[in-house]
Amino acid sequence: MSIFRFDPTATDLFSQANDVSSSSKVEWLDVTDPTPDELALLAERYALHPLTLEDIQVRRQRPKAEEYRAHMFVVLYAVEAQSNSHARMHELSIVVTSSAVITLHRGRLAEIDAAAHRWAEHCRDQARQTPAMLLYTIADTVVDGYFPCMDAIGDQIEDLEARVFQHGNTSTVEEVFRLKRLLLDVRRVVAPTRDVFNAFTRRELPLLGEASVAYFQDVYDHVIRVTETIDNYRDILSTIIDVHLTVVSNELNQTVRTLTVASIILMTLALIAGIYGMNFDRMPELHWRYGYYGVLLGMAILAIFLAWIFRKLRWW
Repeated sequence: MSIFRFDPTATDLFSQANDVSSSSKVEWLDVTDPTPDELALLAERYALHPLTLEDIQVRRQRPKAEEYRAHMFVVLYAVEAQSNSHARMHELSIVVTSSAVITLHRGRLAEIDAAAHRWAEHCRDQARQTPAMLLYTIADTVVDGYFPCMDAIGDQIEDLEARVFQHGNTSTVEEVFRLKRLLLDVRRVVAPTRDVFNAFTRRELPLLGEASVAYFQDVYDHVIRVTETIDNYRDILSTIIDVHLTVVSNELNQTVRTLTVASIILMTLALIAGIYGMNFDRMPELHWRYGYYGVLLGMAILAIFLAWIFRKLRWW
C-alpha cells in the first residue's frame, strides 16, 4: 500500500504521510490496492462506517454518494478508451471527512496524477484548501477523462458512416453493435454519476458546504454533456444500421431485377426454341434452307431488343 499526504509546500506533489508537517489544511491519502489490515487502520483513524469498508472491498459498485455522520463515501469510475471498440472502467472509491480525502483504487490511475497537478497549481490559496475543493478537483479530472473516450468513439462512428455505402462491406453491422455495447457500458457508469453530482448541487451536505455547489454544478454540466453525447451516438449508430439495411435491400432488389431481366430474355428465347423443337411434319420454315440461321438471328435480335427495353427502364 502507498499512502500519501498532499502538502503544497513539499518539493514533490506528494510526500509520505508520516513526514508531512501538520501545516497542511487538508490531507489527501491515496491508497493503491488496499488490504483488509490497511483498511482497518484507516477505519480506526478516520472512524469509517462498516458499510463503507464493505463497499470498498466489494468491487463493481454502482457510482453513488452516501453520507454518514463522520464522513461521506463516493464511488466514481474512470474510463480509459482502448482500441477495437473497447474501454476499461477503473473504480475509484473516495472517502471525504472534515479534514481529509481518501482515494482508494486498484492499480495506478492517471487521473490521480492529473488531479494532483491541478491541485498543486490551482489550490495554493489556503482558503481553497478544503476537502470539498479537493473532491471537486478529483471528480472533475475523472469526468474530463470521459471526453477523450467519446472523441475516440466519435472517430469510429465517422469511419462507419463513410463505409456504410461501400459495396460488399459485411463487417459494418458487427462493428456497429460493438460500439453500441461499448456506449451502453459507458452509460451505465455515466448515468449514475450524473445523479451523484445532481445530488451535490441540490442537497445541503455539511461536509461540502455551499461554496462548492457552483464547482460541482460545473462537473454536473460536463456529465450531462457526456450523457447527451452517448445518446446522440447511439441514435447515429441506429441510423447507420437502418441505412446499411436499406443499402443491402436496394442491392438485393437490383440483383432480383437483373435476374428477372435475364429470366425474361431466356424464357422468350426458350419459347421460340420450344416451338421449333416440336416433332410435327408440317411446320412453317421447317424445311427452309436457311431456317436454322434465320431463327438464331431472330433470337439474337429479340434478346438485344428486350435488353434495350429493360435498360431504358433502368432495371439493370
